[in-house]
Amino acid sequence: MEPTNSTTSVPAKRPKFLTVLCILSFVGIGISIVSGIISYFSYSALASAGNALSNSLGGLENGEKAGQALNSMMGAIGLDPNKWALVVLIQTALNLPILAGVLLMWKQKKLGYYIYAPIELIQPVLPLIMGLGLAGGLTAIGGLVFAVTFVVLYGLNLKHMHSNGNNKPMEKTTAAPATQKQTTPASSTAAKGNSIYEVRLSNVSCIPVGTTYKVGMTVTAKKFAVDSTGKEKEEMINDDIQIGMVKNGKEIYLKSYKFTKTATPLSLTLDQKPDKIGIDPYNKLSERV
Repeated sequence: MEPTNSTTSVPAKRPKFLTVLCILSFVGIGISIVSGIISYFSYSALASAGNALSNSLGGLENGEKAGQALNSMMGAIGLDPNKWALVVLIQTALNLPILAGVLLMWKQKKLGYYIYAPIELIQPVLPLIMGLGLAGGLTAIGGLVFAVTFVVLYGLNLKHMHSNGNNKPMEKTTAAPATQKQTTPASSTAAKGNSIYEVRLSNVSCIPVGTTYKVGMTVTAKKFAVDSTGKEKEEMINDDIQIGMVKNGKEIYLKSYKFTKTATPLSLTLDQKPDKIGIDPYNKLSERV
């Protein structure tokens, strides 16, 4: 089936679940940046205080050994403030590419996921990489649980993202059968007997719902009576008109609907996401002059 009349490309809407994930990430990144900056200065101040304490102990009898023992013990359990200051500084900086990845996923671009996922998983394990012992291990485990959860949840939404970042499935085009004159009208008008019809689609949407797609649209259908002189007069419509859908050039849906109003909202569920939706796709109604 090649739709020949009013044919509309189906816009890809961001799923609500993906929207919620991105909003949570935006909030989390903001909190992480603020807390990271605060933690960096706190650890730096603690490191300075620790150095001052070691210097003070060094002036006492056996104080130098005591200071070294204290530093050794703090390092063994992962409480070295100098290393923690460096870790939180790197983690805070990593929030920037993570933010970039989330912004791309907000726009439904797969590239965002491939930027986000590895950095999101590396960020919480930095304390272990930096050798921060027990404290680093406990921190890494907690952070990794959240990171893995979000990476998996975003991965489930990859099917709603696009490699080229273009959310428009196809350009708006129409093609007529070889036996008819090819046209690309904004709306379709056709005659049947002494009546003329004007039909078009608007407000077309396609929303993923689980493994199916909810397709919505508004069908505008008008009917005009034509007298012997060619004068037109609008009358009530009560006619069957076909709605057709294609995916990759193949027909996946074709059904006639009876329209009795000028504007009719229509909603239906499909197993596949259509590329284009057409009304009166086979031009069963002759064109209006």
